[in-house]
Amino acid sequence: MLASIPFPELLHHASLWLRAYALVLVMMGVGALLERRWPAALLQSRAGQRLNMAYAGWYLALAEAAKPLAAAASVAIVNAFGGGMVVLVSQGWGALASFVIVLLTIDLLEYAFHRLQHTWPVLWKLHSLHHSAVDFNVTITLRHHWLEVFIKGCLLYPIVGVLFRVEPWIVGATSIVFMFGNYFSHLNLRVDLGRYITWVNNPQYHRLHHSIRAEHLNHNFAQLLPLWDHVFGTRWVPAKHEWPVTGLDDGTQPRSLLGALSWPLGLHAELDSAPARKPIALLDKETK
Repeated sequence: MLASIPFPELLHHASLWLRAYALVLVMMGVGALLERRWPAALLQSRAGQRLNMAYAGWYLALAEAAKPLAAAASVAIVNAFGGGMVVLVSQGWGALASFVIVLLTIDLLEYAFHRLQHTWPVLWKLHSLHHSAVDFNVTITLRHHWLEVFIKGCLLYPIVGVLFRVEPWIVGATSIVFMFGNYFSHLNLRVDLGRYITWVNNPQYHRLHHSIRAEHLNHNFAQLLPLWDHVFGTRWVPAKHEWPVTGLDDGTQPRSLLGALSWPLGLHAELDSAPARKPIALLDKETK
């Protein structure tokens, strides 16, 4: 099997993975510095953070391996539907408008897919790995099952190609915005945005989505813009001192790399049988 894959191509994919993981380490490093200076929660597990960083490496590798198949499926879908129903401008001020249109479209699709992840049992089985994190911090940003990348590549992102004919650099620019937004929203960072708390997804707003408290269930699905939560009635505006404990109701979480990789198969129940860690300590007690 490997003999049929050209060695230069293997090196190319290895190079892409290495650069991607280097970027991940930089982003997590910067995030860790911010979290250390202004933490929302104390006494977070160092072992858990190391596990998340190790898992991120495997996640990127598996996602990179799935890219060719996902790309082929995406191109086939776009071609089947004609592709590019609306041609977007790629120069001057028109390019800025095109950027906003693509950004809003992808963000809406991400919101819709995220809601499906909490509705369809099969998707939740994958997505619950992300929500199993008891320690909410920057290292869980990539704590997703790699199949989610493949599903999005085959079903979600081709919709953008069917709707719009747009220059690749515009789509690339939106991906950079989403990348920074994704890391920012998962920070263990106590930041008070005041009246702007619902303008963009942020550590406190997204923390409520990961909350174990019943009143926060099925709220704040936004990937980047809480606008969609407001439009579809899923927005929960956090109170000033609302920084809840996160994780799954039963406290289940992977305690090894093997447990994380096998999470959707349910093997973590046998592999990670240690009792769940007690809730994290918060800097300030929640107002009651």
